[in-house]
Amino acid sequence: MTLIHLRVSDAETQKPVPVRIRVADLLGNSFHPLGRQQFFLTQPHIAVGGQVAFENKKYYYIDGACEIDLPAGVYNIEITKGERFHSVSKNIEITQGQAALRINIERKTNSPWLNWISGDARCHDLSYPAAVLEGSAEGLDLVHLLVCENILPGTDAVDVSRILDFSGQEIAFQKFGCSLFVNTLNHHPFLGTIGIIHSHRPVFPLVSSSSESPGIWSLVDWCRQGHRKNGLITWVFDAANEYQGEALAALILNEIDLYEISNLSLEDNSPILFWYTLLNAGIKTKAVGSSGKDSNAVFLGHPKTWARKQTLSDMPTHLSWLESARSGDSFFSVGPFLELSITKITTLIEVQLIAHDLSPEDEIELVIDGKVITIDRDKSLASVVIVKNLDPSEFAWVSGRVISSRNNKPAVKAHTNPLFSTSAKGEVGQQKLEAIKKLEILFNNTETWLRTLLLKENKRVDQILEFITQAKAKLASGN
Repeated sequence: MTLIHLRVSDAETQKPVPVRIRVADLLGNSFHPLGRQQFFLTQPHIAVGGQVAFENKKYYYIDGACEIDLPAGVYNIEITKGERFHSVSKNIEITQGQAALRINIERKTNSPWLNWISGDARCHDLSYPAAVLEGSAEGLDLVHLLVCENILPGTDAVDVSRILDFSGQEIAFQKFGCSLFVNTLNHHPFLGTIGIIHSHRPVFPLVSSSSESPGIWSLVDWCRQGHRKNGLITWVFDAANEYQGEALAALILNEIDLYEISNLSLEDNSPILFWYTLLNAGIKTKAVGSSGKDSNAVFLGHPKTWARKQTLSDMPTHLSWLESARSGDSFFSVGPFLELSITKITTLIEVQLIAHDLSPEDEIELVIDGKVITIDRDKSLASVVIVKNLDPSEFAWVSGRVISSRNNKPAVKAHTNPLFSTSAKGEVGQQKLEAIKKLEILFNNTETWLRTLLLKENKRVDQILEFITQAKAKLASGN
């Protein structure tokens, strides 16, 4: 073995920078930096941070320098640092007696990313140093770690020790140009799960159920506490949960700000397709992307939310991200840049979709009321500008997306928030009726469960049922 002192520097500043790196021989065997493990666990909530395994490849996060034992030979080295830098993938020969290896990573010039702020809206279980190291290496400006209750492996004991890390509206830790905030994830097995970001204080209980809390802490209680001083509330939708009726009601009645998407699949019951159902039902909800990282099998910032910088020069970065994400002036992505805007309004609406950093296999699409229109493009070009005229009376919402297939399964790589028509025809179409019918299943299941609760809980049950009734009425009226 030859001990190699490896350093990765910003080509512009010549200073070491955090990156994600993989070093492997030509047979695919990976080599780990000293102090890290070749074999590490990928189960949720266990020793999370500093490395990640994906598709039989192992990657490590370094602060720009590490030591690694390598026998003389040829190695493939992969290095990434988010969307603002060019990735590196090349073969390098290590010679006998070599002591050092220096690699530069270059910033992209004329980058569209410069006027945008990147954030991960939800992750768990990372330490402060690991969160900002991985965040910086993945090109994130902000990381939102949400404290949740975890069952310790092999026991019935609950671990909630991370609540001591709560920072709310203050930066918990900052390094390498990445800022970490710690807030809470609040869960009810029947009513739904929400993320509370930028809260003025922790909102308890983190987990509530009828058996543990006779008063039934409702999601609306949590939302209103989190909103008291400009907090941001996200619905962490669970496709396997047939209830979540109060979360849906809270979204309709504006107690929840954003719908969270961490799974980019387009398979049946995926969060993205459910988002389309919400939009088709007339609920003008905006989405936020998050990794939901809770293990060494998930990349932080996969996806990340890119929010436009606010024009106020003195606005802190995290508040700028917060307000742009809240308003939907954002998109989520795992690579491509994507921006949808209205450029002209006459009798028709002219929409413009700008995409950068496309790969040859990427398909770029417009989604109009859930219907997909694939755009022809020159696959040799990494950037494209698409302009399309739409009759405002003929659509309710339009969005843009980039998709790519892996193992014949299409998944989203980037998605804009929707633009809405203010002149759509008022009649209720079949598509809208079908969307509302799907949502009513969540309402009905939740109402059925609520009516099974003990008599002593009736007052709170009645309040939640009334809240759901108000949401159903608003949904039916289209207002």
